Amino acid sequence: MSSTLRTMPRPLPYALARDRGPLDPAPRPAARRRGRPPLVSPEQVLDEIRQVAGERALYRVHLDRPALYARARRLWGSWAGALLAAGLDYEDAMSEARRRALLTRRERLALREGRAY
Repeated sequence: MSSTLRTMPRPLPYALARDRGPLDPAPRPAARRRGRPPLVSPEQVLDEIRQVAGERALYRVHLDRPALYARARRLWGSWAGALLAAGLDYEDAMSEARRRALLTRRERLALREGRAY
């Protein structure tokens, strides 16, 4: 059995390659990004975050509106980054939410023990 070796084609000299013109003369269409296209724009996400902030429901947004929370984290990297992009202060929002949660917990404990708060 004889085996023939295949050799790589020799590259064209620069002068010949230059005369051929561009390698891909047809413009390519814009490449689509991978994954599913977003259903809402970043502006709509920010508007919804502001609406939730107006309802004072930012503390449990990951439980109450998981799609909003996930989309905001994908767009801005974190929930704090999303609140900052919406013009809200994360630390103020969370401290207010914690204060209200503590107050609610105390009220429920007082009702359970049968005394008014």
